[in-house]
Order: sequence, then structure tokens, then C-alpha cells
Amino acid sequence: MADAIGLTKPEGALVADVTKDSPAANADIKQGDIITAVGSKAVSTPKVLSRLIADLSPGDTAAVTVWRDGKSVDLKVGVGGSAGGMKELASTEGDRAPAGPRIGISLADITPDVRGQMGLSDDVKGAIVAGVSADKPAAEAGVKTGDIILSVSGKAVHNASDAKNAIVALAKSDKKSVLLLVQRGDNKIFVAVPFAAA
Repeated sequence: MADAIGLTKPEGALVADVTKDSPAANADIKQGDIITAVGSKAVSTPKVLSRLIADLSPGDTAAVTVWRDGKSVDLKVGVGGSAGGMKELASTEGDRAPAGPRIGISLADITPDVRGQMGLSDDVKGAIVAGVSADKPAAEAGVKTGDIILSVSGKAVHNASDAKNAIVALAKSDKKSVLLLVQRGDNKIFVAVPFAAA
């Protein structure tokens, strides 16, 4: 995941989603940011972030450093009635695996029929995971049939072709993994998938 994002070390807490009108949203924390520090204390994992946020009191203002688009950005976050909005930011890191060009998924467009069956609103764009090979990295990373890929390494995708082309392009680059933003039910999660050997 660190490789896919451009971090030199696998540290920090990846923001999978930001609740509308929460303290985090008001502070301009964005989906895909990596929270690397709260105040003067480094954030090495989502668990560390949760502990640091738990130490804050309603009404406090916290200096938060995030990694965004290849550089550090300093933000000020005012803690509201609870720290829950901040605690929701951290997602879990994916496991590492051998590198190479393929990840082992098949993709399909979101058709009107599929949209109706899955109860998706019209504003949901992306590619549906139609199948996952059991012996490939995507399965090991936790990608599931029915997941909706919303973005590939930070770039939004609108259909299966977009997603496939983005993954293929990354596989041909020097990247060892691809970072997928996936919608599963009502949740959005980031999944880092290493490229398998051809």
C-alpha cells in the first residue's frame, strides 16, 4: 500500500471515508489522505491514531499532518461533541505479497439491471468485480465478488474499461502494487493488491 501511494515507509493511517459535516470534513481532510501525525506525535498505524484522538477533548483543536498527492499537508482539526468522526478515518493496511503484473479479477460495468439489484444510486460510478481467482493476489488481499471499484491508485474510474486500463498501466510501470478504493455495501475501504508474476 505504501508503494502504491508513494510513501517511503509503510506508516500512517489511510482515510477510507470522511463523514459529511464532521470535524474531519470541516478541516478539509480528504478520502485517500494518509494521516501521519497528530500534533507532535507520529501516527504509525490506525490504532495509534485512535489512541491519540481518544486523548483529545471536545473543543480541542488538533494539528494534523496528512500525506496528500506526494507531499505533507498541515491541517487544523477542531474536535466536536465527540472524537468519533476522527476515529472513523482509519482503515486497516493490506498484506504484502510477491510482485508482478496481474492481480486476478474480472470486471463488469454497472448496468441499470445491476444497479437496481444492488440498490445503487445513480451517482455510484465504477466497475463491479465479477469474479476473483482464488489463487491470485486480489483474493489474498480481500477483494470479493460484488465489490465496486471506485478508483485505482487515486484515479476515479467510471466503468470496467477504465478500471482495467488503469490497472494494466500500473502493471507496466515500476509499481509493485495497486491501491483500489472499493465500495462494499454501505462501506468504502482501501485495498492494496500486489501484482502477481505473469
